[in-house]
Amino acid sequence: MLLFSSVTQAERLRVGMLCPAPPEENPFWGSVVNVMNAVAQDLDIELIVNCSRFGSLATKRAGNDLVHADPPIDYLVTGYWASVSKHHLAMANANAIKTFVINSSIIQEEQTELGDPRGKLKNWIGHMVPDDKQAAADLTNELVKVMHKSNGPSKEIEIVALLGDGSRAIGRSRTGGLKTQAQALSAVKLHEIPRVHWTIDWARDDVESILHKRTGINVVWGTNSASAWGGLLGAEKAGRKPGKDIFIGGFDWNPESLKAIEDGRISAAMFGHFLEGAWALILVHDYHYGYDFMDDTGINISTPLVAMTPENVAQYKKILDEDFWDKVDFRKFSKKYNPELKLYNFSISQFLKELPVDKKNVSK
Repeated sequence: MLLFSSVTQAERLRVGMLCPAPPEENPFWGSVVNVMNAVAQDLDIELIVNCSRFGSLATKRAGNDLVHADPPIDYLVTGYWASVSKHHLAMANANAIKTFVINSSIIQEEQTELGDPRGKLKNWIGHMVPDDKQAAADLTNELVKVMHKSNGPSKEIEIVALLGDGSRAIGRSRTGGLKTQAQALSAVKLHEIPRVHWTIDWARDDVESILHKRTGINVVWGTNSASAWGGLLGAEKAGRKPGKDIFIGGFDWNPESLKAIEDGRISAAMFGHFLEGAWALILVHDYHYGYDFMDDTGINISTPLVAMTPENVAQYKKILDEDFWDKVDFRKFSKKYNPELKLYNFSISQFLKELPVDKKNVSK
């Protein structure tokens, strides 16, 4: 759908980004902000990033500051946090600020109240979330595959699952994908540790404890990077050898876990959704200039995750480098700059196939 717009070329788009953790302290959100900054530079967007620390009160205040910024922002890009983000959506809607939500689904308890984008809240224009359920199933399959490759296909699989915060939609989706896939596989025994606080210390202590009690466990399934890394530390404290007699995987990464993937102690990490902020920025930019994504991606968008493994980590590390994104020309993904572009491509694999464009040799 092509929208009519009275915006002139001289006006600069102002977009606020709500980040729930300091980028220098959180590798995932640091990468989200880093790539968004690269997109903003290419598309001539003034990006205002406001970071808090994880916690309802701090995140609520940071979002309030963006909604009431002076001069005002045109768009708000934000994740979704239960009991907090619904207030930001309502305030932005009342202040004629168009909002794009990324990274997390809305919990069922609040879905009924909010509805879908462009429904009850007309200025909530889009929602992009990773396909966490499928990614959880893919992670399960990857860990089972490497376990069978190492120990033989007849070996019984015992998985200890660090399931994270069940009150969050992301945790529920990942747990659902794990359980569905575990039931579909033969010879799988699943041990659940619910409500892990998504921290290294909790995961380490819980895994060490259960491995002393249940010596047959040979897979540790983590709901995020902290639980996977903590699970590795706990397995080592219990006298196990990750990558040899126990196989560990999770979501996202930290500097330590990247090294552990390289040396084989972590077998898989699902990732790719750190690009959602960048994709959202491209979509709101094009929407602002008259190119509505509704007829292409739809207003509820699901993005795929890929598995980073010891076999491909050298390739994927290149796109995690902070300098990589400054060499990519993001205008080639924009319909404003490429009206002939029929479909948006949100695949992370495209960056492994293309040589980055040197921006110094490209005029705006």
